[in-house]
Amino acid sequence: MNGIHDMGGMDGFGEVQPQDSEPFHEPWEKQVWAASALVGTLRGSRITIESMSPDDYLSHGYYGRWLYVVETRLVKNGLATEEELKNPDGRLARVDGYQAVRAEEVEGRQTWRSNRMQVDFPPKFQIGDRVMVKNEHPKSYTRCPRYFRGRQGQVHMDHGVYPFPDTIARLGPQPQHCYSIRFAATELWGSRANPKDVVYADLFEDYLEQR
Repeated sequence: MNGIHDMGGMDGFGEVQPQDSEPFHEPWEKQVWAASALVGTLRGSRITIESMSPDDYLSHGYYGRWLYVVETRLVKNGLATEEELKNPDGRLARVDGYQAVRAEEVEGRQTWRSNRMQVDFPPKFQIGDRVMVKNEHPKSYTRCPRYFRGRQGQVHMDHGVYPFPDTIARLGPQPQHCYSIRFAATELWGSRANPKDVVYADLFEDYLEQR
């Protein structure tokens, strides 16, 4: 899906402003991150984010986008109404089968883990192979950044087998290898780039073809 979320390599947004290493700058951001873990937003969440209008996407900020996902999922699954979300001082109705979680319980309920699959699945590409990123523009969700499409690189590392994120919400895992691909900066941005610079991108097999 091509949209405002795929901003990598685009001009017109000014210089990147590095921030400090602290992941949270406001208390509400911690609450949003905890809520994201509890309601299980990761599968299908990025599709929701990518459905935001460009204006909302740019103005919400990182944690604002995750808040949008949490609220959308709560309403969709009948755990809250639009009216309740618009009235933060009101009392949320209790929902049968669900129990409130205290702040100190959040960490114990998190289940972050690697999605790497321990399966014997032969790779299509080997380290050192020259590959090209397919120049495809799917209407559905994709993890392939737009500015790599149609560009040539070299396989630097094989990360192993993972569920294919583009289709996992619709078709299941579709396991395949994910590779670190090395690109010359000039391949991506032409003569504007420093010829000594390189960029590494983690890309799935279905995005690649042999050169």
